Amino acid sequence: MMTRSALILSLSLLLVQACEAQTPNVSETLEETAIALGTLRGVQRRMDSINTLQFSGNGTFNVPGNNGEWTSYELRNATVGINYFIPAIRMDMTFVGSDGNEERVVQVARGDRAWDERLPGVDPTDVSDQDAQERAQQIWLTPHGVITAAVQNPDNVVIETESGQTVMIVEIDGMPVTARLDENARPAVVEMMVEHPVLGETLLSAEYTDYIDWPILDVYFPSQIIHRLDGEITLEMTVSDFFQNPYVVFPTPEQLSRSSQ
Repeated sequence: MMTRSALILSLSLLLVQACEAQTPNVSETLEETAIALGTLRGVQRRMDSINTLQFSGNGTFNVPGNNGEWTSYELRNATVGINYFIPAIRMDMTFVGSDGNEERVVQVARGDRAWDERLPGVDPTDVSDQDAQERAQQIWLTPHGVITAAVQNPDNVVIETESGQTVMIVEIDGMPVTARLDENARPAVVEMMVEHPVLGETLLSAEYTDYIDWPILDVYFPSQIIHRLDGEITLEMTVSDFFQNPYVVFPTPEQLSRSSQ
């Protein structure tokens, strides 16, 4: 008969094997997600083939105030261009207030710098380091952003399973970013803790649904985007256009000044 110690050892081994079987492998999960998003391309099966992307859409934008009240805007003609390897982002947006007044805002971040532009690539004005950090967070909040960061630094990736859902945790610049994958292995929710100038430390999350093969090249991007701060909706956007590896550039204010002389 099996001794009590041997029985406990056998049960422990079975438990470890069961846990290993239930916990997805990092490399397998990265490859599955890369295939699902369309970032795994070429004969060499590179998972970082999407260097840049651009998407456009319309929706609503809500901003929290110091008095606890939120101000809502209609969001028109919003276009976001991203380079994942600089990294850099440009957000060109038109806000329409309740009074009907329109304001076009062009916000840029590149590396640890940020500036505003009157028009894309025109009349840059430097902004604060806090703005640079907040804008950079938007890069890694995107589905292709979090998978790119994971592929670039697989040693900083942890894969877990929560209630049957695969969860990918990626450390980006010392900050944990969590991606909860849907049944197709694409990010359904990406979230991170941020320091907001009004709300303080709070959870920033992005929800992605209705993925579409926009270029009909097996590259998928969501057609519906919702951002939340501490559970409150800050952005609802319906995507109307998406481009993979477009020509988007992010010249610094110094480079723009030289080109205008």
